[in-house]
Amino acid sequence: MAFSRLTADQTQTGMTAMGSTLVKEKTTSITQAIHSIFKSVEVLEGDIRQFVLHHKHTAPHDLHTGEFQIYAAVYINGEQEQLPRVEGLVVLATRTPDAFSYKFISENLNPHACECPICVLDFLTPTKQPWALFWRTKCRNSQLNQHPLLRMSA
Repeated sequence: MAFSRLTADQTQTGMTAMGSTLVKEKTTSITQAIHSIFKSVEVLEGDIRQFVLHHKHTAPHDLHTGEFQIYAAVYINGEQEQLPRVEGLVVLATRTPDAFSYKFISENLNPHACECPICVLDFLTPTKQPWALFWRTKCRNSQLNQHPLLRMSA
């Protein structure tokens, strides 16, 4: 099985990576697939290390087939003169009985998917990237509008 890797250069420049994996068994769950994806995101290249701190997905149940999104907070240690940071990552995923495919999109690209849960947004470190700021605001507003009780606690 081949996995798409999100390299440090792709994270830094906001590029996307795309990969596709065949499901070995028809009973393979979304949880197992997500675990495999995020294992492929854990990259150690030189002094650059990144791994997923927290994630949530929008699939209604673990054996869902069809499209869904995965929202993740990815820790990236400081490379060159940058400090360590936690950035948002959107994974657009599709699961069929025969295949599972996914595409990584950095928050710096202002992804269209904007249902990132507040519990993931709260992990992200401050940024000056304009598209990332816009995406974070869009996601937070979307969550507050969908869940009125969250507005009262915010």
